[in-house]
Amino acid sequence: MSERRDRSNQRGVALLLVLWIFMVLGVLALDFGRYMRDDAQAALNFSAETRGYYVALAGMNRALFAALEVREQRLRGGAAAPVEAEDADEEDDAVPLLAETPVDGQWHRGEFAGAEYEVRMTDEGGRIPINRVGRFVIETVVRNLLTGGNRTKGMNRRAATDLETVVDSILDWKDIDSLRRVRGAENDYYLSLRQPYRAKNAFLDSPEELLSVRGMTPELFYGVDGMPGLRDVISVHNRSGIVNVRATTPAVVQALLGMEETRAKEIVEHCDPATCLQSLRAEALVIDPRLPDRLGEDEPHTILVEARADVREDRSRATVAAVVELASDEIEGMRVLRWLDRAPWEGALPTVPEAEDVVS
Repeated sequence: MSERRDRSNQRGVALLLVLWIFMVLGVLALDFGRYMRDDAQAALNFSAETRGYYVALAGMNRALFAALEVREQRLRGGAAAPVEAEDADEEDDAVPLLAETPVDGQWHRGEFAGAEYEVRMTDEGGRIPINRVGRFVIETVVRNLLTGGNRTKGMNRRAATDLETVVDSILDWKDIDSLRRVRGAENDYYLSLRQPYRAKNAFLDSPEELLSVRGMTPELFYGVDGMPGLRDVISVHNRSGIVNVRATTPAVVQALLGMEETRAKEIVEHCDPATCLQSLRAEALVIDPRLPDRLGEDEPHTILVEARADVREDRSRATVAAVVELASDEIEGMRVLRWLDRAPWEGALPTVPEAEDVVS
């Protein structure tokens, strides 16, 4: 009787051990399956992202090729004919090349290798040449951005001080001397920071350098509450010293002329190419007699090209961008001045509460 009970207990223990083993094996199998699924999903995402990247790159190259051809024809004095694709075989599934992509700051769709992409070309000449303007223009732009595009709006004392600090510091940053303006900053200030660095004392090479300037805030640089930021209205590649009204944007008009967004959009969208320069100069003359001289007209020379592609329904968007100098008398072909391999940061910033004690 005792031997039979011992055997029964042994069988029970063995059964429990077997059940534990199967349970452990089941957990390991589920865990292994989950890791395999995650790896497969990661591989799929990487494949889609890579494909989207090269589709976007192809769209950029198509747009640049067309723009280069058109500009070279204009420089030779010929008519700018649309760029067409070479004749393809009947069995070739290649999509014809885009015709000229307008340099209008708007997204234009195209297709390559069965995937859609969008290209946007913006003339850098349509932005404010931060390296070529002096205190008056910089102060005007910063003031308009801080006041929301309403030039009649007063500024509180703190905002007025912040305005002077930012303007003086920008001028100190890009001039060649080490003399500090009243509210500016030079090496003595920047070297005293927790992470010290030196003042540039030279022209800006990228808009992002402004983030290192004393008094610069994310709200002023990136924009907030529907108001553009400095990164949206300035250019370090515009060497003409004027804003090309043929390629300007509502954000630039808003910042330069101190208008609200709806008014700036209305002016840009309904501006007659034949009289646009005169109209904007008349608007600028009302503000200050020095502003009209900062407006002019020119053919696109240095452009910002942005391309993006969505391969898997907005889940794997890839974006590339470049600042390119097109053909001219001094340059054969084109020259890439700046390359952005991934999309620049875009996002909303929290609202900054206004202080009291307003001054006019």
